Amino acid sequence: MNDTLKIEYIPIDQLTPYKRNSKVHTKKQIEHIANSIREFGFNDPLAIAEPENTVLEGNGRIEAAKLLGMNTLPCMRLDHLSPEEQRAYVIAHNALCLETGFDEAALFAELEALKDYDFDAYGLNTAKYITTLESLQRKELAPVQKAHYLISLDVNQNDRIIDMIAAMRNMEGVVVRAACN
Repeated sequence: MNDTLKIEYIPIDQLTPYKRNSKVHTKKQIEHIANSIREFGFNDPLAIAEPENTVLEGNGRIEAAKLLGMNTLPCMRLDHLSPEEQRAYVIAHNALCLETGFDEAALFAELEALKDYDFDAYGLNTAKYITTLESLQRKELAPVQKAHYLISLDVNQNDRIIDMIAAMRNMEGVVVRAACN
């Protein structure tokens, strides 16, 4: 662990994109990133390394910053990692961002509380989530006064099952009881 990370501000023209970057940034996604930066600020420093201030993490943010006319960006150096570790970090960082989705019940509650906020500008189609979840609640829960289902799941076979159970526990009117055998 490196407990000496410091943020330094570096001009965009002194940053070098990572040539082996496998992460794809569409024009639309870069617009969404720019909208987020415009609304909330540039709150996520780029990860860079020598030589030439190579950008290991944040290539999409650089493109968004250029759209906004920014000249200098916050960066943190990862020179403490070997070149091989830097390459592995690039892949691991991008993969970790894609590994999970949303806890839909929690997301629904947050979107309901923030329904006047325009998340579409950041690439989140709130109408889709709200409509889908409201429809599911009406269709699956409303017509039945009380229903009991016995479902046997091997949680050791799939981590997503644990996430689904957690989401069900957060749904109004749903009681989840667990037993082990």
